[in-house]
Amino acid sequence: MSTSNENNIHTEPVASTIGFVKRAGDTGGRTADHAAWLQDMEERKARAAALEAKRQANKPQDPKVELSAIDDALIALETAADDFEGPTGYGKPNLPLIEKRAEVADLEARLIVARQELEVIESRGDSVDRLTAAVRVAESQLQALVSSAESAEILRLAEAHYGWSIGWDRIATEMKKDFRNHASVIAFKEFYINRSLVNPGQTVDVAALEKQLHIVGERLTALRDHLSQQ
Repeated sequence: MSTSNENNIHTEPVASTIGFVKRAGDTGGRTADHAAWLQDMEERKARAAALEAKRQANKPQDPKVELSAIDDALIALETAADDFEGPTGYGKPNLPLIEKRAEVADLEARLIVARQELEVIESRGDSVDRLTAAVRVAESQLQALVSSAESAEILRLAEAHYGWSIGWDRIATEMKKDFRNHASVIAFKEFYINRSLVNPGQTVDVAALEKQLHIVGERLTALRDHLSQQ
């Protein structure tokens, strides 16, 4: 009979699952697989904790009914019944609703008017824009009035020449030219003015604009005085 350990059935078996083998120079008394073993243990603990949390979450809840929940339901139901049977309830005019709708309609109508007024104000621009527009209109009016006065004077001269009232289209072109050279027609030339040369988008010279305003006003006044003396 052999006396070697491999044939001795009474020798303690050696675990083969974990190789706790010391490495050269390891003075800490730990094996080479110690760190891996600790990491494995931490992962096992984490999985166990997650499993326990899931189990607690899926645990059947206590079926106990809180009395306060019943009280809340009763209060809500009673409030609904009071509202249904109250002064604004079923079959009765809801005065608060009617009044509020009327108030909203009034505010909306006033808002529309206010917006329209705002658009008018914005379209007029600032004081310089408004004065510029007024001067341009006055210039156009003056030019048109002077032209009409010239034509009226030519018709007066034609009537005096022919001895009867004659229409503008009946006056010969040559006669119109002659009448335009008459002193009474030439007198209207002094009322014409040079139009202000301010194109849209250009910067307005306020001083020049005010000067033009006075010129137009003076010419309109002079034209009125001249016509009133005829």
